[in-house]
Amino acid sequence: MKSPTDPYISLRTSLKNIKKILIRVPESECRTELDHLKVQSYILLSHSAFEQYIEDIVLLISREAHTQFKKEKRVCRAMLSIVAHEAIKQVDDEISRRKIKSSVASNLLDFASIAVSNINIDVKSNHGITTANQRSLLLPIGIDPEETNLTVSAALNAFGTKRGSIAHKFKMKTNETRNSVLSETTEILRGLLIIDQAACLQLYEGMNS
Repeated sequence: MKSPTDPYISLRTSLKNIKKILIRVPESECRTELDHLKVQSYILLSHSAFEQYIEDIVLLISREAHTQFKKEKRVCRAMLSIVAHEAIKQVDDEISRRKIKSSVASNLLDFASIAVSNINIDVKSNHGITTANQRSLLLPIGIDPEETNLTVSAALNAFGTKRGSIAHKFKMKTNETRNSVLSETTEILRGLLIIDQAACLQLYEGMNS
């Protein structure tokens, strides 16, 4: 698997399509209520696109890692991380998680299969792109978002907070402008390419079982 991955290409396309909502909005200021609503809508839709990318890349890497292990008897770094992360959660009584029977845990492939299934559950229950959301999804496949690209991790966190202020409070006006939100999403998209490359690397580095 090579970067840019299908999820990244889809994200790039989605942002391009979402940008159309800003047509006729002035570059440096919102002059009408419609301008304000368009900018806020752009933030909400872009947030959803970023969230979907993170979820999709995690699912893609975890499934490919599992396929490598099952069909090729190859344990990549992503698979090692998935198994280790699940093992930690299994012994942590403070984490609400269905416990794996000892008979299953003794079989690495069976344990790995359940671990990947639990990642699917974690992805479905995700709601956001804050630092906590990023770490919850990316750490299991071996990617520390802050170590991989602190700038984009912080930018995603800020964008997630911004989206929350819009989604949970009704405001007709915003301080954001067409230029500011486009600049922000462009930088995040660029930074996520580094995450994308790191995800692919997790599949290539490893060992044969």
